[in-house]
Amino acid sequence: MYKYTRAVFYYETDKMGVVHHSNYVRWLEEARTFFFNDSGVPYAQTEDAGVLIPVTNMDLKFKRFSRYGDSFTVRVKMTRYTGVRFDMAYTVVNQDGETLLEAVSGHAFVGTDYRPVALARKLPERHEAMKKLVDV
Repeated sequence: MYKYTRAVFYYETDKMGVVHHSNYVRWLEEARTFFFNDSGVPYAQTEDAGVLIPVTNMDLKFKRFSRYGDSFTVRVKMTRYTGVRFDMAYTVVNQDGETLLEAVSGHAFVGTDYRPVALARKLPERHEAMKKLVDV
């Protein structure tokens, strides 16, 4: 399981002084990006090869809120990989280890024409690297 940690920024809070719900999605994307970069399979290289990776679905379960000055950790792992799609699971916890959010996101590989791409055919080395990232 990969871990991404940082502090809550002031601009991420709303009028009530808590993190606005939309920022959790950004945090998941940050964690996912670092997960792939640190795993040697950066999004940028995949996109440079003509394969885009859109989010196809997302399920968020909010448990607690966070405030400016708090820190958080996103625990992220890939739970499914088919060669055309993959799923990620996330748990966001605060500095005390309390769960703030549980989430799952789905993703697909598509070409620049937005049609599905089988990574094994288009980028076989990347396909092999992605298979190794699944952590059920």
